Amino acid sequence: MDFKSFLIIRPSSLGNVLHALMLTQTIRDHFPDATIDFLVRDRFAAIVETCAAVDNLIIFERKKNPLAFLGLLKTIRKKRYDAVLDVQAQFRTGLMIAAAKSDLKIGRHDAREGSGFFCNKIIELPPNPQPHQVDTFLQFLPALGKPPTLGSPVRFNTPNISTVDRRLLSSPPILLLPHSRGKEKEWPYFKELTRRILKEMPDLMIVWDSHIPIPSVEFDKDSNFLNTTGKTSIREMISLIETACIVVANDTGPMHISAALKKPTIALFGPTKVEKYGAYPLDGANNINIQSASQKMSDISVELVFNSIRTLL
Repeated sequence: MDFKSFLIIRPSSLGNVLHALMLTQTIRDHFPDATIDFLVRDRFAAIVETCAAVDNLIIFERKKNPLAFLGLLKTIRKKRYDAVLDVQAQFRTGLMIAAAKSDLKIGRHDAREGSGFFCNKIIELPPNPQPHQVDTFLQFLPALGKPPTLGSPVRFNTPNISTVDRRLLSSPPILLLPHSRGKEKEWPYFKELTRRILKEMPDLMIVWDSHIPIPSVEFDKDSNFLNTTGKTSIREMISLIETACIVVANDTGPMHISAALKKPTIALFGPTKVEKYGAYPLDGANNINIQSASQKMSDISVELVFNSIRTLL
């Protein structure tokens, strides 16, 4: 079937929304002339809006009253789709897929809270007992007549890197992303790593970026260091990732953006599992996933991360 319109439902969380954008880009590769709508929570809408593979956003404002949810269902019903994909598979998204007008409503074999009841096509899970989220999401493709294989890098509509700093036009930096959602997922040695890079790789720029300000008094006078934390927009943050020669990050949304862009990525994991949430593909030449054996981020050494940078360079 030559599909002309899709609705992809993945309201949250940020990492999984980005994994769903990797699926979306692959669908765009197979159906370049199709219209693709994406339903997402308001807090993640800015990133999805930036994705070039998405034509229209439907925004789920979770914290509004129940009447607002009814309004959302009415919005979904305004269009007819060739295929609707419930990538999230929860009761709320089951109601969303029930509201959609489509002859093909695709759900997951592991659907929760009865959401699979509203679908007429159920995907099987990968044979791996602990599959990566992207591998699970790619199983939607056979239902569309395509192989479960990841396509091209996700493309984002972003500003020129000169809007952040003109020096980055000629000096692709090592981008360090020290922040994560939850202190237990934050590696504590980004300063030590920065010190080591500045000393042993003096020709390379280093950039710190985060949505919150992180002080860097020790390095601010070094011409090869730039701290953009708390200063960049979402689009500028993505521009930084696109420009970087290497990205070093905790288990966080921007790490998944880096992997989706197929940038050289070093991803650091403590309590969460690389097998399910690592920089994808796990065995990709551009990705180095480092899992703490003790599940404590502090047990990942600076030496190991620094040597991983050397390997990717």
